[in-house]
Amino acid sequence: MTIILDYSLRLLVTLTLILSSLVFIEGTGAQSGYLPKDEVDALREIAEQLGKRDWDFSLNPCDGNPNWATPMRAEMPLYTNTLNCSCSFPDNVCHVVSISLKGQDLDGVLPPSLAKLPHIKYIALFRNYLNGTIPSEWASTKLEYLSVGVNLLSGRIPTYLGNITSLIYVSLESNMFYGAIPAELGKLESLASLILNANNLSGELPMELNNLIKLQELRLSSNNFTGKFPSLETWSHLEKLEIQGSGLEGPIPESFSFLRI
Repeated sequence: MTIILDYSLRLLVTLTLILSSLVFIEGTGAQSGYLPKDEVDALREIAEQLGKRDWDFSLNPCDGNPNWATPMRAEMPLYTNTLNCSCSFPDNVCHVVSISLKGQDLDGVLPPSLAKLPHIKYIALFRNYLNGTIPSEWASTKLEYLSVGVNLLSGRIPTYLGNITSLIYVSLESNMFYGAIPAELGKLESLASLILNANNLSGELPMELNNLIKLQELRLSSNNFTGKFPSLETWSHLEKLEIQGSGLEGPIPESFSFLRI
């Protein structure tokens, strides 16, 4: 028997909680200061790796100009083109903390050179045509928000994703990842959202996921998992759960009744 569960709760509230710990707010106004040359060079590499062809490097990436921080448009709600910097460092120095490039038809790969931005916290590359997998270089970052859903990524979810222990939000949905969820994801003890729906994942859910005691959102639907539905004792903060069409079997554990609504 396959369980079909879907809590349609306020995702906006969840994301607000997730993002409250970050040092930026996407879409903030202009900053003053300059970006070190090594970070400018890293952005050039990132653009090449992504297939991002319209960044203008004659402009300051950190002054809020429209080339680097295009204002949101009501008629294009799924499109973002925003790079944010923190300019609170001494000597008028800025550092890149956020990149959001959604719905831009990018056709490259997830950029290994993202790891050359020492203060990067947020990367959103949702709804593009990126292929390959998550670069091993990202394991050295302090990312808190990682959104690469709705792309052409494939392969197994890499075990080194579990090394980014600062992660609060992970979305890999609607790609072509296959195989089991790596047990190493259980090391992400700060994780509030884990979104893996619409891939080709299989196998049993690793027991190590019980370590995610801060989990508020879990989406596993449209995969090919096997085994029983897991106990929920450690997921007492869970607010959104989607597992329809996941392959998991019942019975529903008694601990389900203790979830917050």
